[in-house]
Amino acid sequence: MATGAFLPRELALALILAAAVEAGLFGLFIVAGIDKAKVTAHEVQAPEEIPIAVKPVMDDLPLLKLGSKKVKAKLPDMWAKQAPVRRFEETSAPSEKAEKTVQAIPTSRVATKDAEAPPPDAAIAKEVDQKLTDAGPPKPEPNLPTEGAADGVKNGTETDPLKARAANLYAAKLIQWFQNRFQRPTGMPCAVIHGLTATAQITVGPDRTITGFTFSKPSGNADFDERVKTSLQAEVGQELPPPPPLYPDLKPNSLLTPTFSGKDAPCADSPPE
Repeated sequence: MATGAFLPRELALALILAAAVEAGLFGLFIVAGIDKAKVTAHEVQAPEEIPIAVKPVMDDLPLLKLGSKKVKAKLPDMWAKQAPVRRFEETSAPSEKAEKTVQAIPTSRVATKDAEAPPPDAAIAKEVDQKLTDAGPPKPEPNLPTEGAADGVKNGTETDPLKARAANLYAAKLIQWFQNRFQRPTGMPCAVIHGLTATAQITVGPDRTITGFTFSKPSGNADFDERVKTSLQAEVGQELPPPPPLYPDLKPNSLLTPTFSGKDAPCADSPPE
């Protein structure tokens, strides 16, 4: 006689549990349909655009600005060949009214007895490279609506010719400062080292501190380039020489490009001195 695998009460309990599970699941569906959370979309506010004024800054040496002494509300004149401008060197003369202090001692050269007095509106410079003896008669000032110098350039920014000259001399002094501290290699053939040149780009901070460097044009000689790299690496973090005392507000360019040469370096096959 065959017997069932489950007792009647076990089957009844299984049916009751299955019905309870189905009823619970159905109840969850009903609750979810009634209390379903509603998600409301919110538009993201775009960031407000704030216009700013951008003023370009030229990171070059200040060039002497082309212009005239007086502003004239006229159209610029047509271009004409300019005669050289004669500048007079700044000189000092003895005076009984001079103060008897160290600060009152003039820094310029003392004028000679028969020195020619400059005209009232003459251009005065701290130092004159060459005296123009064949300068033509004074030419009319250019009709430009800006203040500047008659022999300046159109893209110039500096109206003081003495300060523009001091800036150029200061930049040359900084380049020479790097070149003097460079230790050139020795023992190389003259035909090799005398033809080597390397150019670097050196970055300078606003406080005249050297912040870094890169090679813009290596020489191609590993020993020479390594010497240049070692010399520049030792200067990172150092402070450059100060500007001239008369213009303490001058700042060096943020990018200097000195060139290092082996032209005058001692070499292996050079004749003894």
